[in-house]
This record gives sequence, C-alpha cells and structure tokens, in this order.
Amino acid sequence: MKLLVLGGSGFIGNEFIKKALLSHDILATYNHTNFINHNFLSIKFCFPDDFNMLEKVILNERPNVIINFIATTNLNYCENNQKNAFALNVSLPEKICKLSDKINCKFFHISSDYVFDGKQGNYNENDNTHPVNFYGYTKQLSEKIILANSNNVVIRTSLVYDFNSHTNFIKFVFDKLKKNEKVFAFNDVLTTPTFVDDLVDCILKIIVKNDSGLFHISGDECICRSEFAKIIAQKLGFSEELIIPVSVKSIKEKIIRPQNTCLNNKKFKEIYGVTFSTLNENIDR
Repeated sequence: MKLLVLGGSGFIGNEFIKKALLSHDILATYNHTNFINHNFLSIKFCFPDDFNMLEKVILNERPNVIINFIATTNLNYCENNQKNAFALNVSLPEKICKLSDKINCKFFHISSDYVFDGKQGNYNENDNTHPVNFYGYTKQLSEKIILANSNNVVIRTSLVYDFNSHTNFIKFVFDKLKKNEKVFAFNDVLTTPTFVDDLVDCILKIIVKNDSGLFHISGDECICRSEFAKIIAQKLGFSEELIIPVSVKSIKEKIIRPQNTCLNNKKFKEIYGVTFSTLNENIDR
C-alpha cells in the first residue's frame, strides 16, 4: 500500500515511517531537515507556499492513504497567532482532504484531547466536544471537516512521548533538571500520556483493516503533569525533589487550560484487542 506521510520529519511522523516502511511504500514531507539515509520519496513542504507542488505529487502518485501529522500545538502560540494556527490546523487538512476525496484516498487526521473542556475526564468518542482555547477549537473544527467523509479517520490522542526522544514536555523537564533547577508542574491538569510506539502500531492496524471513523488512542493511565515529571526525573536519573507540584490556578496567563482531558480508549481496545503499555514499563525500555 502506498502511504503519504505529511509531517514525516516530526517526532510522531518519523517514528511512524520507521515502522510503516516494513510493509508499505512511503512518500513523506519534511519542513526544514530532510531525512537521513532514506529510501523513499521525500518532499520539502511549507504551507501555503508549496501547496501547489504537493497537490501535483498527490494527483500524480495517487497514494492509498494520507496521514497528516502536521499541526501547531503550542497553546500560547495558537492563542496569539490565530490566523497562522487556523491555516495549519484547519485550512491545510481541509485542502488535503478535498484532494484525497478526488482520488478516493483515505485521509487520517491526528486530533487532540483538547477538544474537550476538561470538566469530567474519561471522555469517550460519543462525548460532546467543547474546547476552551483556540488550539482546541482548531482541532474540533478540523475533525468535523475530515469526518464529513465517512471513509476518513480521526485519531484523538494525548501527550505523546518517548523517553528516548526529548519531546515537548519531556524536553521542558529535562532542560530544567540538567541545570539542577526546580520544575514547577501542574498537579491538577490530568491527561493520558501515550507512548509513541503504541500510537504508531494502532494507526497501522487501522490502515491494514481499512477501518474508518473516530478513535481515542491513548495510554490507560490518567495522570497529572507533576507525577509524570517525577517519572521523567526517575528515568533520567535526577532527584524527584526538584519536581514542585503547583496548581494551574496559581499561574497567571491568559490561556485557559482544560484540567482533566483523560481519554477513554475502551472502544479501540475492544475492536482491535490491543493493550497499551504503562509509563513504568516504558521507563525500563
């Protein structure tokens, strides 16, 4: 099967390509840094400047599946740069979705737990969305656009991590710890961290089964940021005493953060018979 990976040079996209190459033909876009020692077609892509070029690639190559990992996820950036955030998180997937419809290609879109307001937690796929910030709003809107075609797939996930790759939250914690600085982390913001290998494996299962619709793919553990930071400190060999729990309410910022966006992954586990790895299991990998 021929797969086009948008955002292939990003954290999740790069991990996806490593596994997908074992059983699929890959085309992939990158933004600034090209892939090292790769044996697939790579395409430099910056939206909106390169969209016409990407459109030609899609219409000529006619992939069976397009997976979109491109997004801007920084909450403050999205709030302060709403035009740019909308372009990348809504306009781009909408344009790609229209192209995929033209060639009868399945479109996968990665969404977020931040489509919810965080007032109840344990959200399943049937719960109503109600974002409380602009990033969540862009994700809510893009979901509706993608799922208008019943052939497509939207995956909601949460705080994707890998202890070997310093992703956003892990990088923030690591940078502080290596300077022997205190890490102030929220003790009342709950999420379900998702191991990147689990997410990638699940996406590939959906592709093979040719499934469609909305899925929650996340870890089983509903955990606050301060507890996750302590696990990171343990993994990286730093003192947990440097992790200082604080309330999100004590931070003065304009952005509203949902407090409990933990996802319920029961639907996916029942359909595909999978189990998700725990944080402690992944510490030892």
